[in-house]
Amino acid sequence: MAGSPVPGAVLLIAPDLDAGAGGVRPELVELLGAERCAALERLLITRAARWAEDVTPGRVHVASEPAAGAGGGAGLSERLAGSMARAWADAEGGPLLVVWPDLPRWRAEHAGSALDDLAAGCGVSVGPVFDGGFYLLALRRPVPALFELATEAWRSPDAMGRALDVVHRAGLEAGLMRTERGLRRAADVRAALADPLLDPELRSILQG
Repeated sequence: MAGSPVPGAVLLIAPDLDAGAGGVRPELVELLGAERCAALERLLITRAARWAEDVTPGRVHVASEPAAGAGGGAGLSERLAGSMARAWADAEGGPLLVVWPDLPRWRAEHAGSALDDLAAGCGVSVGPVFDGGFYLLALRRPVPALFELATEAWRSPDAMGRALDVVHRAGLEAGLMRTERGLRRAADVRAALADPLLDPELRSILQG
């Protein structure tokens, strides 16, 4: 990360737990049950928040992601305008990392790769999830059109294409981070349980 820009702030887009367990992971509610799915959601949010605090101590902002199908396709910008504005103000000119708490493990390299892309001249760096959507977006400056995409688009299989089209139309270069497997569907749970490095806390929730 030598020579990379220092991250200014992190915006964590977390599921709204008050809206019911599994609001953004309906398949896992059916597989795990509401109680275990809620426990999984809390654990994933906690891990992402700890990682974010390590990356930008004292400059972590949290916004609620609407449940699947809520809002009639309204853009994330409508729902997150206030949080996004506060995060950019707190960043004080530094890059903003936008994070979705979908990964079982967060590493320092996730931030490092994104910041290296920005240092190389990219305006945006994207961290995609295998089945669509993102776990991380790093932005050198605001790209308002990016967050005007419909909420549902952010977790769709064509999320990458839609986002990159917006980035390119804004005249920016995009960097690509390593694709990761999140915890969203039954196949993700099976893959996680087959991983010998899966930690006991998460394994206990997934196995029941």
